[in-house]
Amino acid sequence: MSAIGIITLIFAAVILIAIMLWMRFKWFLFNNGHRRDVPVTPLRFLASIYSLIFFIFMVYGCALPVTILLYIFVWSPRRRLAIFHKFLQKSAKFILKALPLIDFTYINNVGETFSPPGVIVSNHQGHLDIMCIMMMTPNLVVLTNERVWHNPLYGWIIRLAKFYPVTNGLEYNITQLRELIDSGYSVVVFPEGTRSPHCDILRFHTGAFYLARELKVDIIPVLLHGVGHCIPKEDFMLRPGHMYLEVMKRIKVDDDDNPLHLRHIANATRSIYLKRYEELRHELETADYFSKYVINKYKYLPGHPERKVTELLQKHHNYRVTVDHDIPDGETIVINDNSLGAESWLMALTHPGVNVVGVIDNPSQLTIARSTPATPKNLTFTDSYSNFDKHGQ
Repeated sequence: MSAIGIITLIFAAVILIAIMLWMRFKWFLFNNGHRRDVPVTPLRFLASIYSLIFFIFMVYGCALPVTILLYIFVWSPRRRLAIFHKFLQKSAKFILKALPLIDFTYINNVGETFSPPGVIVSNHQGHLDIMCIMMMTPNLVVLTNERVWHNPLYGWIIRLAKFYPVTNGLEYNITQLRELIDSGYSVVVFPEGTRSPHCDILRFHTGAFYLARELKVDIIPVLLHGVGHCIPKEDFMLRPGHMYLEVMKRIKVDDDDNPLHLRHIANATRSIYLKRYEELRHELETADYFSKYVINKYKYLPGHPERKVTELLQKHHNYRVTVDHDIPDGETIVINDNSLGAESWLMALTHPGVNVVGVIDNPSQLTIARSTPATPKNLTFTDSYSNFDKHGQ
């Protein structure tokens, strides 16, 4: 090969490597053309790849051999289903403990035993909701959508476990579900119908309450918190965080055929969720809870400000003294922020009903603060409060 050919080949290789690095970096920052709420870090990427590989191993290295052995040695379909569900429960517990970056807490202060069975109602936050619920008891079946039921990776497990799709309506599965209820299985329904992108409690549909009335069983409320923070709706990458599941007191559904009665029960149940969820947020969503999330907001910004932000948060103990206290909704809090906006971020996340104004008189620090992605609606950065007020904010 001539010298010109070698130089051309080297030049092409350099261009190709540069394009690949640019594409990788762009993927770290953007998803489907939109700036990521939190950029992908090497740690998050590796933890997510590890979790995916681990999950695939559990599906095909454990669940598949167990299923084959069950069909060889257990001839009774009822006993086979019971053993399979116990395996799924233990697998869910094992997977939740093995997840990197994420902790999990299960609270059952009401002493729920899931006997007699009922309709388990849960808010819907993220990809791991079903996994969290499955670890509570082996005696449950989940009503899913068609996408989950036909998933090419684990859909066969969903079908073998007698989980049913609800695309055509709950009434089409009443007969099968009544048989499962009679066998001691509770039915899991997500009354919101979809995952909440911001972890809010959405409107409850009446299907779960109709089902409880028709099957003559109680509603068993289950509240999830933090799942949508660890794996948001539009992201498959793990984020450091804590997931929390709490079982609440049973709710009886009266045998009333009036459709408005079901709507009344659905609204009343949602009110219970809203009240308890707000209590949990007040208890759990502290400055410490959001500190890692805030640090990641500064990743890949010019000048590597995440290092300075990390130092400031450690030095000031995540600004707990100023952030972790009660502030009435609707208030406006002005912070003379010398932390590149991190203190203001923590205040805005911890108090979503409060308007936070971060005053940063240093132009370069103000530019960095304003460059952080997905700034919440209740957070504004300005160089002076007078300028902020002058613009009618």
